Amino acid sequence: MSELARVAETLATGAQRGLSGLLATVVRTEGSTYRRLGARLVILADGTRAGAVSAGCLERDIILRADGISAGGIVEVVRYDTRSPDDLVWGFGIGCGGLVEVLLEPLTPEHVASKAGQLARIADTRRPVVLATVIRASDTMSVRAGAHGVMSDVRATLAGLEGPFHAHIQRVAREVLRRGRSTAECHVWGGQAIDISYEVVMPRIRLAVCGGSDAVPIVSTAKSLNWHVTLIDDRRAVAASDVDAAVIMSHNFERDVELLASWLQSGARYIGIMGPRHRTEALVAAVRARGIIVDQRARERIHSPVGLDIGAETPEEIAVAIVAEVHAVHTGRSARFLRSLPHLQGTG
Repeated sequence: MSELARVAETLATGAQRGLSGLLATVVRTEGSTYRRLGARLVILADGTRAGAVSAGCLERDIILRADGISAGGIVEVVRYDTRSPDDLVWGFGIGCGGLVEVLLEPLTPEHVASKAGQLARIADTRRPVVLATVIRASDTMSVRAGAHGVMSDVRATLAGLEGPFHAHIQRVAREVLRRGRSTAECHVWGGQAIDISYEVVMPRIRLAVCGGSDAVPIVSTAKSLNWHVTLIDDRRAVAASDVDAAVIMSHNFERDVELLASWLQSGARYIGIMGPRHRTEALVAAVRARGIIVDQRARERIHSPVGLDIGAETPEEIAVAIVAEVHAVHTGRSARFLRSLPHLQGTG
């Protein structure tokens, strides 16, 4: 179960028991931080907790604030800035060199139920979603901190944040959804300002693994990440599977030709093939002989040899290499060392 699903489930349980609560959400980050925008922590009135917004250091402060915020019933934004050597003033001594803003929402029992439903729907989405949340707004504006809108398609309307600023926010939400990267932006119109967190929520990865006993570690590793995994053995079930990624490792050439032909004609963005590159070229040639077009775009979906170069030898290590590559493709990342990324250098 994903963290978002766990938070939603905890809220749903609280709603059934008539409990109030507090929802803490990371709405802005700058520099080096342990958690990124969209991380959540829910604290129910009976002390039940789910999720996290840091490695544990910020949670202590949020828990201390919880009773006062819940009693006041007013949404608050707390800023934790550890970019200065003087961050010991917070009593954390984190030294991360980053800034985190956390939106603290007091929830009545009724709000606990509605928030549980909203987050559960987002957690169960089958396509990327952007959740736009107001961090802060000018007093003269019609919206307040905590108000939100949801967009599930770049052609759709951002529902939930109406007003004169709606068209602009909607354009930004579409671009954020198109890029697939969460961000926070402050928008200003004629002296009025509204600060918005644009959180991109990616759907659960749907993975099909076509193989035998050596496929079990891949299935286990993927399931530990809350992926929806289907293990396909010798049954002819490929065409019926609607997935984002497939790994072919049946070790039978004719069977692999059949599998590759099926996945190339599907919507799978990633097709991993176990074995050396020359074997894959022979598989592609056999697929083409069946009259199936394998153009450059199709070739870019094929990953062979499958997995990342991490020196994997054992089945468990190979599973990590493959699952990591699928995740990188799904999120549009390069799968490089973090230390080699220019925007992270010097951030701790």
